[in-house]
Amino acid sequence: MVKAVVKLTSPVPLIVVVGLFILQVFAPAPAIMFTLVAIGGVMGISYLWARQLAKGVSLHRQRRYGWAQVGDILEERFIMHNDGWVPILWAEIRDLSDLPGYNASRAVGMSARSTLRWTTSGVCERRGIYTLGPIRIYMGDPFGLFRITIYHNYQETFVVYPPIAALPPLVEPQGMARGASRANIRSLDLTTNASSVRQYVPGDALKRIHWRSTARRSFPGHEEIFVKEFDLEPSGDLWILLDMDADVHVGEGPESTEEYAVILAASLANQLLRENHAVGLLTYQKEPIIVPPQKGPHQLWEILRVLAGAYAIAPASLNDLFELFEPLTGRGLSALIITPSADANWIKGLSILLRHGVHLSGLLLDARSFGGEGDVQGVLGALADLRVSAHVISQGFTFERITPKREQRPQFKVLGTGRVIMVSPGESSEWVPVGQKDQTS
Repeated sequence: MVKAVVKLTSPVPLIVVVGLFILQVFAPAPAIMFTLVAIGGVMGISYLWARQLAKGVSLHRQRRYGWAQVGDILEERFIMHNDGWVPILWAEIRDLSDLPGYNASRAVGMSARSTLRWTTSGVCERRGIYTLGPIRIYMGDPFGLFRITIYHNYQETFVVYPPIAALPPLVEPQGMARGASRANIRSLDLTTNASSVRQYVPGDALKRIHWRSTARRSFPGHEEIFVKEFDLEPSGDLWILLDMDADVHVGEGPESTEEYAVILAASLANQLLRENHAVGLLTYQKEPIIVPPQKGPHQLWEILRVLAGAYAIAPASLNDLFELFEPLTGRGLSALIITPSADANWIKGLSILLRHGVHLSGLLLDARSFGGEGDVQGVLGALADLRVSAHVISQGFTFERITPKREQRPQFKVLGTGRVIMVSPGESSEWVPVGQKDQTS
């Protein structure tokens, strides 16, 4: 939505004109008339000038890509038109986007009937869900009597995903084999692996009947019903339990337990999804957030979208997270716990999950190395007693980014002969107007 407002910068000129008019009516004089006409004329010209700017100025905003990762460059292009017959002596373009480290505000001037283009860029310093826009354009007439404000209220959500790092093998989900191989062990539950058929016995569910085998093997006088048999899922589902309790996280900015926990969750989800495991996410913000386990690249982006806006603001402890997870448990599942909590009380809550046959592992962030308190070694020993594998991550752990940063512009090189060649083509991408969806997001 675009709206233009024209206002007087000060009521003094209008008061003077009214006063002179009253004097001219009751005590006419050439000097008063001349002054009235001069000031009134200037105000009239200024108002017409301001109205032309309010009607003739428009701004279009475009940006590359609908999302980015931490460290990527956000690049936007602005196109400003002045269709009026008066020039823009000055215009302040104020961008109200909330993306940290990015500012698209600037001051410009334009002649009449002209177009101005410029590009702004900035580094996406922190993950999160931000807003591009709105924009305010402030202009004025030559005499400074009127102030024109154009409100461009369109805005769009811009997601900065957490980086994905290469990690050593920190967790092995429970399952008979990786990939799409068969376990060749029968399961009483329905899975995606139907291996064979057998004769129907009372108590079998009707949805397990294999109608093709039943029709093929039955003949008059010998009718039999056959049901499907299923193998255990070879690669067990993995749940990432991300503790975002506000009372246990320490540190600020990139060197905080909160940021380390998010990067670990994103990197492990990427690693395990590439190994054909089904990965889910359970965390707590102001309310529970559950991403059911699935396979494929789309699941990674769903998890990254949740992690982009995940902060250590949860009022729930890790034991509360276990209670939320209990209805989702089942044999064959694996759960990875990521927490900086050195309070051994949450170890008691693991018994709930162990009774359900959940294969547990943990990533413990050493809060003391981040400037906090608590000895993570005690928690590590308690987990070892329960035969729960765990790893300790301290501040300074090297996260080697595996997703390359975007090249926004092609790179060129001048040869000795004077010929210019392209060294790096960069990434080709269409400019997307703000307010329209990017197909890549």
